[in-house]
Amino acid sequence: MKCMEYEQMSRHAESETVGREKMAIDTHLLDCTICRRLYEQCIAEREALQDAVQAPELPASFTADVMAQLEPYPDVVKRPQKETQVRTKRKWKKWMYAAVGGFLALSVAASVSPSFASYLTKSIFNRGNEMIDEGLQMAGERGFVQQGDYHVSDNGITLRVLDIVADPTRIALSYMLEKESGDHLAPDFEPRLDGNKVYITDTNGKKLADISNWTRNDPYGIIGFQLEKNIPEKVIVHFELSRVGGFAGIGAKEGKWNLQIPVDMKKGIEATHSVAVNQQHTTKQGVTINVRKLLFAPSKSQLEIMTSLSESAREQMRKSIEQERRLGLKTEEVGPQDESSYGISYRLIDEGGRVVAGKSGPVHPSREQEKNNIDSTGSHDILGRITWKDSFIPLGEAKRLFFVLDSVDMEEAADFTLEFVPDDIKAKPITAQYQGNTITVKGFTINTEWDMKKAPPFFDDNTHAIVEMEGVQTNETGTFFNWVAIDENGKAYKVMMSGSEDDPDASGNRKFTSTLRIYGMKHKPERLTLKLTRVMKRHTDVNWKADIPLNR
Repeated sequence: MKCMEYEQMSRHAESETVGREKMAIDTHLLDCTICRRLYEQCIAEREALQDAVQAPELPASFTADVMAQLEPYPDVVKRPQKETQVRTKRKWKKWMYAAVGGFLALSVAASVSPSFASYLTKSIFNRGNEMIDEGLQMAGERGFVQQGDYHVSDNGITLRVLDIVADPTRIALSYMLEKESGDHLAPDFEPRLDGNKVYITDTNGKKLADISNWTRNDPYGIIGFQLEKNIPEKVIVHFELSRVGGFAGIGAKEGKWNLQIPVDMKKGIEATHSVAVNQQHTTKQGVTINVRKLLFAPSKSQLEIMTSLSESAREQMRKSIEQERRLGLKTEEVGPQDESSYGISYRLIDEGGRVVAGKSGPVHPSREQEKNNIDSTGSHDILGRITWKDSFIPLGEAKRLFFVLDSVDMEEAADFTLEFVPDDIKAKPITAQYQGNTITVKGFTINTEWDMKKAPPFFDDNTHAIVEMEGVQTNETGTFFNWVAIDENGKAYKVMMSGSEDDPDASGNRKFTSTLRIYGMKHKPERLTLKLTRVMKRHTDVNWKADIPLNR
């Protein structure tokens, strides 16, 4: 996942992100210090606003005293009222900015959480929890939840682990951070920084996995571990925490919370099996796809696929990056990660033609694939091959399954530039066509002041140029991420892009709006050139269908 701009992170801090978007951001925050600092600023902003509008404590007689001073109101005929519009959190936030400094603010907040004893009657992994993926819910419903009162306390804070779901593909667990008062601390912590560690070992102490994903479901936190083969029947989850309840000082509490939790893998292992597939195909674009095996586990079904590029395809990938090297914006050697800017789209279809699951490549997904989305993780080997573990909700009663390849998406060198005069662009926007896509530049400004809502806190010098862009993209082109800005003196600047896209129309085209931030540009150039260096293209001239045996 690419780094986020303020607006998306602010929505996340306001708990406005849900589902896959929320999980993706939470997981991204585990490794990205840049985005974590932006998240901290958004949290600090939110807390400052909440503090600013706290209502003063009123006497018990307040309502009666006010009513006694009001003149009686004459009777009036009541007219039908229009239906009140529901305000979004974003609108509420804007209103709250205006309310800061006012005489009185009225707020109502409630937080009710179950005791541990009553909590055990219903696991967080049971059905009906939209924040938990359906595979974990199904495993919980089928009795694959392990519960126990595992906890450790320090400095008035108790770390309590509640639920565990375990099978050979993953371990997921829920936890809470409790205060002595019974209230809950935000379930945030940095599992790979500040001396915090969360990992899995066998009973002899051999490490098997580190934390792979994390998300919030207040007041609970959910931690996940992706597992490889040959998992023993007994493993131990280790918590070694020194700071909890926040990120880098924002609400965090320091202490020592060491906890070891035994996990019985036997039931999950016995309920898991796999079938070999071993079918291979090479596309015209030089992408080799080897569907290796399909695994059935309590919390997910998982298809293992290995992909690789021919040498000619890898050379084309290198050329697409070379433009940035020539401009001095990329100095490191091209590695396997750079040569893996491609993806595949496919569907899994049962014997009745029903789409069981679908995976989309980097180009915009179809609605059907998005609806039955596959969660994909990949790992590279020294030869540049990628092994994908593509997971989806546990397979039902299908008797036969087909792998249908829909497209190959590959990053290619782009040959497109836009040149304009920044002083004129607001009055005279420019529009150009690129391979059927329409791109319009409509604004240019220089940002020189600290502004939490626009300037990132992770740059020492916040001065940067902002270019506003909009247009229409075809269904064969990915998002235009890779831009370079060049001023009138030939100096090149890195560009960060953020934006949004509408749903596709009947033709598959979609409108987009983008903001390009040119960091380090401290002046308004006489002329500015925007150069698109790379673009993701979708190739649908693929024709492969593989039969997957289901001898379960």
